[in-house]
Amino acid sequence: MNAVVLAISVAYVVMAVLLLCMGLTSRFAWWIKGVVIVVTSVFFIESFFATKSLLGWPGTGQLPHRFQLLWTRVVEPDPKISDPGAIYLWVEELDENNVPSGTPRAFRLKYSPPLADRSNKAKDEIMSGNPQEGTASDMESDDSAKMDAKLDQMNGPNRPETGLSNVDIELLRQAQQIEFRPLSGVPLPPKR
Repeated sequence: MNAVVLAISVAYVVMAVLLLCMGLTSRFAWWIKGVVIVVTSVFFIESFFATKSLLGWPGTGQLPHRFQLLWTRVVEPDPKISDPGAIYLWVEELDENNVPSGTPRAFRLKYSPPLADRSNKAKDEIMSGNPQEGTASDMESDDSAKMDAKLDQMNGPNRPETGLSNVDIELLRQAQQIEFRPLSGVPLPPKR
């Protein structure tokens, strides 16, 4: 979150400096004033995107290695409106003693049928009163090498028509293996 706050601060400092330099009585050429207007507009846009994570938008980064699954929502793909679908997870990171951090985070994952099934089953367990623990691990190195080779082939000049964009291929490269299971209890110290 510090990076977001820093980005917002830098954006507003730059806008303030530009506005001070380009006061109403300045004698700069019209093209310099035009460039300043464009740069200022770009920083307004940058500050909007920098604050998205502060406004509660789901993150798209890596999930914590171990987490408690609080809730999930699966949005099925809809080809009529070109919606690729998504899986939203609301999670809380767990420490080594299975204690939640107390700071829930929302994540948006790329839709895949196996993950959608696992997410729906985990949600059903949560609704039944059984808390769920999740693990997110990077793909195994052997599987990752095979996947990279396939993705490189798909990204090359002889790329087959798969319907995947370069962004989708990059998301597949960064994919994590996500599993759910019943939440383990907090380990207690031995009795004396």
